[in-house]
Amino acid sequence: MKLIMKFSLLLFLFIFIACESNNEIILGNNANDSSEILSQNDKETEEEMRLEKEEKMRLEKEEEMRLEKEEEMRLEKEEEMRLEKEEEMRLEKEEKMRLEKEEEMRLEKELIEFLKIYTVPGIDDLKDLSWPRKVEAMNGIITIDDKPERILTISTGHDEMIFGFANLNNIVGVTMFSQSPGGNIYELTKDMPTISSEIETIIAQNPDIVFADPYANVNLMQSLSDLGITVVQTQLNNTSEGRVNDILFAAYILDELESAKILIDAIHEQIEFIEFMKSNIGDADLDKNVLSVTYYDAYWAAGSGSTEGSIIELAGYNNIASEKGVVSNNMITKESLIDMSPDIIVIPQSIEWGGQDFFDNLFSDDSFSSIPAIVNEKVFMVNTSHFTTLSHFNILGSIDLIDLIEPNFFDDVERPALKACYQCYK
Repeated sequence: MKLIMKFSLLLFLFIFIACESNNEIILGNNANDSSEILSQNDKETEEEMRLEKEEKMRLEKEEEMRLEKEEEMRLEKEEEMRLEKEEEMRLEKEEKMRLEKEEEMRLEKELIEFLKIYTVPGIDDLKDLSWPRKVEAMNGIITIDDKPERILTISTGHDEMIFGFANLNNIVGVTMFSQSPGGNIYELTKDMPTISSEIETIIAQNPDIVFADPYANVNLMQSLSDLGITVVQTQLNNTSEGRVNDILFAAYILDELESAKILIDAIHEQIEFIEFMKSNIGDADLDKNVLSVTYYDAYWAAGSGSTEGSIIELAGYNNIASEKGVVSNNMITKESLIDMSPDIIVIPQSIEWGGQDFFDNLFSDDSFSSIPAIVNEKVFMVNTSHFTTLSHFNILGSIDLIDLIEPNFFDDVERPALKACYQCYK
C-alpha cells in the first residue's frame, strides 16, 4: 500500500514536471511567434510609409510637371499673343505708312494740278519746289536757301495773310495792330511778342525772314538786309483774286503751299457764297450807289483800286466814288460828297478815331439832308477789321455790306467759314 502511494506520488511529480516543461516549451514558442509578428508588422508599416512617401513624391512630381507645363503653355500663349500683337502693329504701321504715302501722293498730285491754274508774278515756276528758291519781290531778286523756320512781318496785312496758312509755331512776332481787340487775329496774337518800327524789336526775335508791305520803311529794310536777315517786300492787292496771288507768293517762299490751298479754297467758298447772295437779291436791288467815306480833318472817299472800293464791287453794288473819278483813297470836298448823292454810305472808321462823331454830323448837317442815304437812313458804321484790312479778310466786308443793305435776308442760310488760321480748320 505504501509502495502504491509512493509510486503514485512519484508518477504525479513526473507528470507535473513534464507538464511544466511542456508549458515552458509552448510559452517559448509563443514568445518567438509574437516577436516574428511584431517584426512583420514593422516591415509592413515601413513599406506602407515608403509607398505613401513614394506616392506623395510621385504626386508632387506630377503636380510640378503639370504646373511647369501650364507655365510653359502660358508663356507660349503670351509669346504667341505678343508676336501676333507685334505683327498686327507692324501691319497697322505699314498700312498707316501706305495710306500716308498715298495721301501724300494724292495731295501732291492735287497740289500740282491746283498750281497749274495760277501764274504768280515774281515766280518763274510755282510747281518747282526745289531749294534754293528765287522770287522777284518789290525789293529785288530774293534767294531763299531753305525753308524759313522763324517768320516775322512788319505789316498787319501780312500778319493776317500768313496766319492763314503758316505753322503758327513758326511765327515769332506780330505788329501791334494785329493785337488790337476785335481784330481778325487778335485771339491768336494777343500774347505774342510785339514788333515795332524799332529794329531792336525785330532783331530780338532772330527771324529767318521778314515780310514787308509796299509802305515799309526803306532804311529799316536795308538795315535788316545788312544784318543778313532776308527781307521780302510784297504787294498787297485789293481784289480777292489778287489776294490769292499774294498768298501763293508768300506760301511758295515759306514752303506752305498745301496749307495755302486750304485757305484759298476757303476764300473761293466765300466768293461763291457772295455770288449766291447776289443771285438771290437780284440785279434791280443791287443797282445802288454806295460810298465809302471817312473824315480825318477832311473827307476821304474810297475810289477805284481801294480796299473799300473792291469790297463794294465784289458785293455787286456801284462804287459811286470810282464812277466819279476818285482813285484809291483820296480827299474829296463836301460838295463832291453831296454831288455823288449815294444811296448807301458806309463809314469804315472806328469810334476811337471819330467814326461816331462823323456819323452824327452827317445827320445833323442840313447840307447833307438831300442825300438819299441820309433821307432813307442808310448810313452804316462798318467793321473796320473787315473793311480796311489789306488781307483776305476784306472778303468778309462784302458779306457784311450785303447784310447791312439787305437785313435779315440771309439769317437762315449756313455760311462757309473763313478762319484765322489753317490749323483752326482741323
